[in-house]
Parts: sequence; structure tokens; C-alpha cells
Amino acid sequence: MLYTILIVEDTLAIRDEIFDILIMEGYIVFKAENGKVGFEMALKENPDLIISDILMPNLSGFEMLDKLQKHQKTRDIPLIFLSAKGKKEDIRIGMNLGAEDYLTKPIEINNLLNAVENKLKKKVLRDQKVSDKTATLNAILENQKNELENYSHLISHELKSSVRNVSDLLAWTKEEAAQTNNFENSSLMIELMQDKIEKMELLLVRIELYKNITPACFRDRLIYTDTLVERVANKIEKPSHISIKIKNKLPNLFADEKMLEKLFEILIQNAVNHIDKEMGFIEIDCKITKKDYLFSIKDNGVGIHEKYHKKIFEMFQTVESNKSLGIGLSIVEKIISNYKGKIHVESIPQKQTIFYFNIPITNNYE
Repeated sequence: MLYTILIVEDTLAIRDEIFDILIMEGYIVFKAENGKVGFEMALKENPDLIISDILMPNLSGFEMLDKLQKHQKTRDIPLIFLSAKGKKEDIRIGMNLGAEDYLTKPIEINNLLNAVENKLKKKVLRDQKVSDKTATLNAILENQKNELENYSHLISHELKSSVRNVSDLLAWTKEEAAQTNNFENSSLMIELMQDKIEKMELLLVRIELYKNITPACFRDRLIYTDTLVERVANKIEKPSHISIKIKNKLPNLFADEKMLEKLFEILIQNAVNHIDKEMGFIEIDCKITKKDYLFSIKDNGVGIHEKYHKKIFEMFQTVESNKSLGIGLSIVEKIISNYKGKIHVESIPQKQTIFYFNIPITNNYE
């Protein structure tokens, strides 16, 4: 990469000497005879580095540096001051103003080249950090944009669809009651409407939860995972023919209790919803590797076809059973990603499904 350097020096011999040295080293070099010209040239050429004398006519080095730092285009350009030997006060003032370094006259070639190389390396690292931060910010903004689009999709599709269903059921109920005076079917319609309303309420709660899952909301502490999972299993509504058990003792984790509880609640309830066998089981286990805690939640339900294995973690998806997975697995994935973990599914249709997720050991302790 070719770097550009601006020399600002009112003494022609010194200016030309530095120019010749830097040109020989392969740099692109510009020259200015005073601070006023130097400032104008910095605006025009936007150099990677400025080497400037302090005492100059029209505009001193200090005054030029002050103007450079006030201008958005030039405020981050590193500057090396040239100072006469013994001018310690000038050096102190220059460093306080933000100069990167100083060199004393007469110029030593090695000192000049070392100072230039070090300042350019520092600038490259600083520019890379800015670039990385910009890329990270852009990724966050893109993710937020996608989430907003997902929210819009959820509202326009799920909620409006449910509202239409409730409206239709209500209209049919009124018609039937007016025509037959038979309220038996009307009661069934009312139950269906109630079910739709409950699903809408649950969806709204989960959308709010998803929106509020941010790094700032996690309050990590030691969690006894066995106790937490047992509590979740006991409060979940499930048919009597479905059993939930912990295969082996689960590790204690340093995590957010509410988030971890919500994670297991969604995964276990999802398993319950998709079991169609006369005797159903859900099994929770964890294996410990050198790097991770690898949790698994296994059930003997309807299974999930391979073509859906990635799609189900997106908001508002369904599988062949026609039971909506809605936003639940998206919430689970978002919680796990906060701990730098990942989730995936392995399944054999009509036989079993296993959800695996990992939490790196570096984020936890037993």
C-alpha cells in the first residue's frame, strides 16, 4: 500500500531533505512552506501522516494542528512535530495538543524513518478498528431491520389471520342462534374463538419477549439446572401418557435464570405439542466436552422432515403436523446465541426428534 505524507516546514533545506528521504523509501510526499498552506493541502490531499515544524510564519504548527483537529476530514490524521533541541516546552505543548510524536533537528534519518513507520502502523490498526466497528454496527442494523420485517410479517399474517377466524366464528354463531335457537354448536364456536384469542395473546407475549432479549437484559448467576428443568417440567401442561425425565445429572451453569427457564419451557412444550404416540416420552440430557455443555431434548413425536431443519428456527414457520412453531424456536435461538452457542435439530419422521444446543464452558462454571 502506498502511503502519503505531508511535510510542513518553512526552511527549504530541511523540507527538501525530508522530502528526498521519504521519496527514496517509496512514500508519496507533498510539501508546504507554512501552516496555512499545510492546512489547505491536508484538506485537499488527506494524507496518512503529517510532519510539521512548530515555528512558522502565517500559521504555526500548533495553530495548524488545532485547525486540523476541528475539521472532520482531517482530525484523525497523525502528526509528528519537528522541534529544535532543548525546546522541551514546545514538545510538551505539542503532545498535549494531540501530536503523535516529535523529532528534533537536525534530523537523524533512522529516527525519521522509524517514527514514520510506527505512526503509519498505528494508523492502520486504528483504521482497521474503525472499519471493524463500522462493519459490526452495519450487521447489527441489518439484523434489527430483519427483525422489524419479521415483526411486520407476524402481525400481518398470524394476528390478522386469527382475527379473521374469530370474526367468522362469531358471525356463524349469530346466524346459527338466529336460525335454530340451538346453542349446542354455539358453545363449540365460542370455545374455538376462545382458543384463537389465547393463541393471539401468547403470540403477543412471545413477540414482546423476543424484542426484549438483548445483551443488557441478561443477569447471569449460578443456576442449578436440574432444579430449574424439574420446575419447568412440573408446570407444563401435558397429557398423562407423556413422561418427562432427566437422563443424567445436569451441570450447574452461570447464566440468566429467567432466560434459561424460558428456553427449556419452549423446547419441552414444543416436544409435548408434537407427540402423537400412545406412550410419549421427553428426555433431557447433557454431555460435557472440553469446550461445551451439549444439551439435548429428545422426544418420540411426529418428527421433523430434514427440509425443515433450518427453517423452523425462523419466525413463524410450520411443519407437516400443521402445528405452528410460531416464534418460540426463534426465541430459543436468540437466547443461546447470547452465550455464543448454537442450536440444531436431528430427527427421524414418525419416530423421534432431538434438539441439541451448546453453551461454551468459558461462560459457565460447575
